[in-house]
Amino acid sequence: MNYWGGGLDILQLLDLFLQWDWSTYLADYGQPTCKYLRVNPVTALTLLEKMKDTSRKNNMFAQFRKNERDKQKLIDTVAKQLRGLISSHHS
Repeated sequence: MNYWGGGLDILQLLDLFLQWDWSTYLADYGQPTCKYLRVNPVTALTLLEKMKDTSRKNNMFAQFRKNERDKQKLIDTVAKQLRGLISSHHS
């Protein structure tokens, strides 16, 4: 059983977070009709960085599995884009 008592554990939840429509979020952020209006980019970046750290600690041999390497590349790419979004909206 997980922390929330439901069907998803934290790792499944984080995987769902990675599958999110990041291109739409990044393109629409700051628009009044933004689909993900309540999602703060700083919070999203913090979650991605924690995912990255956790993944590195838990998967010593992850670099040998293609799906884990792809996941790390996605995290790195989205994190970089979020940093750019944050800096452009806070300057």
